[in-house]
Amino acid sequence: MSRFEDIFPLFQEYDMFAQNIDVLKEPNVFKAITPYGSYVCKRTQAPGQRLQFVSEVLLQLKQRGWDGAVPFMHTKYDDPFVQYQDATYYLTSWQPNSEPGEDQPLAWAKPTLERLAELHHLTQNYRFDDPRQVEPLIDSLLNRWHYWRKQMEKAAQLASERPYQSPFDLVFLANRAFINEMAKTATDLLQDWRERHETHAHFRLALIHGSPHPAHIILDRFGKGKLLNFDRATFDTPIRDLTLFYRMYFQMAGDETGASQLFHHYAGVFPLRPEEIELLAAFLSYPERIMRDVDIYYNGRKEWSELYAVKRLEKDMDRLMRLHRWVQQAF
Repeated sequence: MSRFEDIFPLFQEYDMFAQNIDVLKEPNVFKAITPYGSYVCKRTQAPGQRLQFVSEVLLQLKQRGWDGAVPFMHTKYDDPFVQYQDATYYLTSWQPNSEPGEDQPLAWAKPTLERLAELHHLTQNYRFDDPRQVEPLIDSLLNRWHYWRKQMEKAAQLASERPYQSPFDLVFLANRAFINEMAKTATDLLQDWRERHETHAHFRLALIHGSPHPAHIILDRFGKGKLLNFDRATFDTPIRDLTLFYRMYFQMAGDETGASQLFHHYAGVFPLRPEEIELLAAFLSYPERIMRDVDIYYNGRKEWSELYAVKRLEKDMDRLMRLHRWVQQAF
């Protein structure tokens, strides 16, 4: 029995058959070779309604001349996905990727942000009648931020009461005051922003990618990029994409000078309004990755070795401080 027995039948929906299938990324991304070309097949948890919506938007953008994304292949029934054995799959054409060398870890950043700016610009829409579009995001973030601060206080108490503190305990307790101050500042900024804009109905909403990651951009030999993997795409404030982008950028050792250059490049395509810049500053001020580290370590959510855990925390603290300095300078 083939390990790809759930993949081969899918191609009947496209009036094709797969000659060979290989795993690109465990456990859900495959490459299939057919007589008509090569394709990427993705098994996804994204709801079909979202895939349908995103596919329609990308098709409209392609018709308008935008080539900044890898579109979904449509089946012979003109559907952008296939549901098979309680799972959802979709195909995209195989795209050769000019991967940068190890000496260019940030080569993904500029083409990614450029495409995000274009995507946000081309899909922006004004919703004058419903100011609540952004409020659910703000409320959910505030609830999560309050929860993590409580979890951090519990973790700090646990660490301080241990007779023999671990290396992770020591690093965490040494940085606890800074982490807490950042979390409080971000929470205060976001609460103040929400109160000032509670009845504001002029938010710009756009199709956001939802996961701007180096693995989700295909580069050609000229350094031009195409976005792929829209599984988390939705219609929301573009600030969500920018927040995720900058967290990843600094996590991959980006610096303040490069961050500012990228921001100006983005603004050249899609200038942000003052309230959007304020929202970005609030989002980026929260030490979310550190909070996740602490939560995972003290609640045993993953099997981390002590060495891995403390090195991860030290690296994340270093990059958080650089992100924090940039936010203070830039905004």
